[in-house]
This record gives sequence, structure tokens and C-alpha cells, in this order.
Amino acid sequence: MNRKILYAALTLAVAAAGTAFAQQSAAPAAQGAPRVKLDANGDGAIDRSEAAQSERFAARFDQLDKNKDGRLTADERPQWRGRHGSHRGGRMMQADQDGDGRISKAEAAADPKFAERFDKMDVNKDGFVDRSDREQMGRERREKWFAEADANRDGKLSKAEMDAADAKRRAEFQKKWQARGAERFQRMDKNGDGSISRDEMQAPRPPRN
Repeated sequence: MNRKILYAALTLAVAAAGTAFAQQSAAPAAQGAPRVKLDANGDGAIDRSEAAQSERFAARFDQLDKNKDGRLTADERPQWRGRHGSHRGGRMMQADQDGDGRISKAEAAADPKFAERFDKMDVNKDGFVDRSDREQMGRERREKWFAEADANRDGKLSKAEMDAADAKRRAEFQKKWQARGAERFQRMDKNGDGSISRDEMQAPRPPRN
């Protein structure tokens, strides 16, 4: 359950602190263009000629090449990082096929669920999902939460307002997961007798998307 909560939070809120907004728009042709894998020879590093396949990546090459050896190793390339700085696994990292730290619409198309949410996640509408989108979405969510918690609209939160907002959030969260638990029980109760037998418990589960 915690893993599903974390994934939903990272993909929809995906809050991380820090950098400036990305460019507001991009040419439609560039947005829809298929991406290529930069590490063409599969040696685990990206040299300057390989980086040249991505205009944005090439522009940052010298900045990323910390040891100035003309190659970008995995620890020098942009990484998807979570709230506390750890590397993120799963869909987001896998979708970034060319390793440039952002996901194009063409890359997202490989994951139907990701593709379905792409337009919402692309907050600045530049045709990519990257750190700036996650940061902006996080800021918007925090602003929304603050506005809802500020009951007397004085522009600041008292302890009572914070406690009330936290209690409301916990109640909403609990209600949502109780509903999911009920749906899961119904799926597992194959014969609809209101209980789950040992055989039903051991029945193969559908693959998780």
C-alpha cells in the first residue's frame, strides 16, 4: 500500500525542491519527435558525439562532465530523484530512455498509464516531464493546501488550523483506502459469498500496472 501511495504522490504531486521554471513552450514538431537512446554503443557512458543527438543534453555536456574526461558516466548524468534525494526507480526512470533527465511524450507512450497522465504532469507545457514540472506541481499543491487550511483567511496558519487540516487529510486518505480495500475484497471473493477462502487467497492475481 505504501508503495502505491508513494508512486501516486511522486507522479501527481512529485514535489522536489529547487530549480527555476523550464521554458514555457516548445515547437510542436520537437514535442512529438521520437527520442533516441544517447548511449549508442552501449558502453554505459555518453561521449560528446552521442550527446550531440540531444540539443538540450549537448548544451549541458560540459557542465555535467565533472571530471572533464569527455564522457558522462551514470553518476554524472541527470537522475530522477525522490523527495529526500534518493534515486527513483520504476516507471519514471525506465521511461527516460535517453537518460537526459526528462521524459518526452514519445517516451511516455511506452507506458499507457504514464501516457494517460502526461499532459497533466507536463505543467509548463513544454512537451516534457522533468524536475521543473514536479517542483511546480508541488508548489501548487502546497499553495492549495495552505489556502484550504487557512480558515480565517488571515494569510497564516494557527496550530488549530494546522491540526484541523491534518485531521481532514487523514480522514480523506483513510476513506479512500477503505474504498480500495473493499474493491480488493470484492475481486478476491470470486464466488461472492462474503468471505475469502484459502483457494481464493491463493488464486493468481492480475498483473499490476
